[in-house]
Amino acid sequence: MSAFYDRLQATATRLINRYGFDAQLQRAGAPTGPPHNPQPGPATRHDCKVVELEYSLTNRDATLVLKGDKLGLISTAIDTVPTLSDRIVLGNDLFTFIDLQPLSPGGQVLLYEFHARR
Repeated sequence: MSAFYDRLQATATRLINRYGFDAQLQRAGAPTGPPHNPQPGPATRHDCKVVELEYSLTNRDATLVLKGDKLGLISTAIDTVPTLSDRIVLGNDLFTFIDLQPLSPGGQVLLYEFHARR
């Protein structure tokens, strides 16, 4: 069964690389300074490939989706596992994740789905 999911993951990665665009995940840096006055460390960025998706008519305003929100897929060909506390740079704009879920049938992550907002 794992070989089947390996092929699905390879297909997802190939299609996102072909039809997606370059983006970056931004992760907050580790706190520095004394424990009584920690200062945020410099953020790190991780390159990734992203495909933006369109909203369906049922997922418009008056739901959890607002105008300007972004939906998309992130390839697993990335050097870190995306987390909800990360932010994503799309073009020159920085977005905060509202939701981030792995698509993982059979326990193997094929891609990450996200909903992000400025």
